[in-house]
Amino acid sequence: MSRLHFGCRGMAALLLCCTLSGCWSSFPVEDLNLEAGIALDVAQKTPQEEKIDAEGGDYPKKDLINVTFQFIVPEEGKGSGGGGGPTQGKKFFNITETGDSVFELLREVSLSTSRPPIGHHLKTVIISSSLLSKVPLGELLDFFMGDNDIRPSVQLLISTGQASDALKETFPGQTPAFVLREIFVNRKRNARLPKPVSLVKVIGPLQGKSSFLLPNVITAEKEIKLAGAGIIKGKTQKYAGFLDESELEGLLWIKGELNGGVLKAIDPKFHKRMVYEIKSVKSDIKAIVRGNDIFFNVRMTSEGHISENANPNEDLENNRLLGYEESIFQEKANSLAEQTIAKLHKLKTDVGGFGEALRIQHPKVWAKVKKDWDTTFSTIPIRVSTDIHIEDYGASSKTAD
Repeated sequence: MSRLHFGCRGMAALLLCCTLSGCWSSFPVEDLNLEAGIALDVAQKTPQEEKIDAEGGDYPKKDLINVTFQFIVPEEGKGSGGGGGPTQGKKFFNITETGDSVFELLREVSLSTSRPPIGHHLKTVIISSSLLSKVPLGELLDFFMGDNDIRPSVQLLISTGQASDALKETFPGQTPAFVLREIFVNRKRNARLPKPVSLVKVIGPLQGKSSFLLPNVITAEKEIKLAGAGIIKGKTQKYAGFLDESELEGLLWIKGELNGGVLKAIDPKFHKRMVYEIKSVKSDIKAIVRGNDIFFNVRMTSEGHISENANPNEDLENNRLLGYEESIFQEKANSLAEQTIAKLHKLKTDVGGFGEALRIQHPKVWAKVKKDWDTTFSTIPIRVSTDIHIEDYGASSKTAD
């Protein structure tokens, strides 16, 4: 009985090993084109495409979008696979196609390289604001949301310039699509860097027809910078306008979405700069309803310390001086927030969470105004106030004596 028992266990272990032997249909990674980033622009054929079309390489399509695919160069077999191999030393190469279907253009790549493209490693999708002014975001993202190879954690960016420029080499030896994704780890260091927006996070706003932000990337002389943000209008799902860096900073104060960074102000008495390093920011948006009138009060609170002070004669132990400096930074934070609110009113878009606050605090009122909320929001008075607490001055400038 014991021998039979051990024999059955041995057969079961053998069968289990057979099932773990791997995928029969797998491809070696060096035989694949691994997608790292994709950029979408308004159609403009490249010189190579013009020449290919002239030689009979055209097919029925509308020239609606340019899609630039960034592929990772495998460690083995660099330069193999045909289709004008990647430049020596780079860890990536780009291929641009023009047409009217992202999926069709992805398959078009298969006519210029022997390695099939695969989206498991796709990290970043960049869309130009010019294209989003013509084509709704939901339409452009339809392929990405439905493809089983593409993960919902793919990050989305907008570009007020040429989106494909952001996929050009900026740092030698690094892949631009990966660099763009990793920049967001610096949110604790900069107050003008918004939360990253992944593919899965835009599904709700698109279906709910609510406005939202996409971080903006700009390029200049082979350098990239995340600067400001583009607004996607809820009703149209198209580009509605731009928040510059100061306006974005004000919005992050309003929403309490700052993990760090600095706030710079000028002392009006001595005309010297002071820099407040942010430790934490919290925000409370209060919706007030009086009859048919709606108001919002925004109260922002923050803790931090002075990290730079250009006036060396100040007495750092003077509590009256401490309160004076806090008031300067409070006024600066209020000014940033008010500047942002004025811009949102002008663009008739609510990306500050005001509609959500009204929905939670006054659901019956929200039910009446939600249909055309962005327009209604543009007429609503909003008052902001800030309470800043300076905990310390960092390292003291006084000696131990």
